[in-house]
Amino acid sequence: MREALLLADEAGAAGEVPIGAVVVVAGQIVGRGMNCVIRNGDTTAHAEVVALRDTFRAINNYRVPGATIYTTVEPCAMCAGAIIHARLSRVVWGAPDLKFGAAGSVVDLFAEPRLNHHARAVVGGVFADESALRLKIFFSGRRGLPATMKPEFKVKTATWPDDMATLKAIRFEVFVEEQNVPADEEIDTYDPLSIHAIAWSNGKAAACGRLLPDGHIGRMAVLKPFRGFGVGGLVLQHLMARARQRGDREVVLSAQTHAIGFYEKFGFVVEGGEYLDCNIPHRDMRKIL
Repeated sequence: MREALLLADEAGAAGEVPIGAVVVVAGQIVGRGMNCVIRNGDTTAHAEVVALRDTFRAINNYRVPGATIYTTVEPCAMCAGAIIHARLSRVVWGAPDLKFGAAGSVVDLFAEPRLNHHARAVVGGVFADESALRLKIFFSGRRGLPATMKPEFKVKTATWPDDMATLKAIRFEVFVEEQNVPADEEIDTYDPLSIHAIAWSNGKAAACGRLLPDGHIGRMAVLKPFRGFGVGGLVLQHLMARARQRGDREVVLSAQTHAIGFYEKFGFVVEGGEYLDCNIPHRDMRKIL
């Protein structure tokens, strides 16, 4: 569910309703999805459906008996139907959906005795508060929060000698604590050589990133309370601006696969296949400046 929440954050940062989902088989994540309705122009591109499609490609089968799907919000009727047709065995969801929920909030398709297949277990309310908070922040922003409630960000160039403590605090919270990256791998010899950027909001550090001497952008991290407000894009744009000032003709990065849509919004193009870095799937991306 923590991985699904990370996907929800990426969806929110891309302007989508912040919902994420993963499919697990034998203890391993085989499919990931986040809301891509706007990005794909596809009403069916809910997080659960996207995760199922990713799973079908991974296992080369349209049914996944024995699998568990974790989704940050109660599935709607469409997603519940897809889960049932895919023969998943277990459904775990976070926040209830009082308008469209099909696991008990509005209807309960998983308990309908006339259907041919039923998940053996359906568990709701897992990380419900965390999931609901993301939705609340997202929809509050859509409705227009008072100016005093909206975080305002200033992105500043940072250096490793002067700002190491702040940079490490952000990166350790995001990468080490949330994503289980080994602490001894998070800091490397490139840090003192890189141009760093930190986004600040009312005196609080919110996000960071770095630009290596070879034009590689990395260590993009946004703290949870500031996700969904576009601060990651501000940091990325700041680093690209510094690369242009330096005379770089292009920038490259290693994107976690669930963040590809975010970087595509800024003109990055995927190159090559998927690979693991710290046990997290990545794809290389490039942008001509």
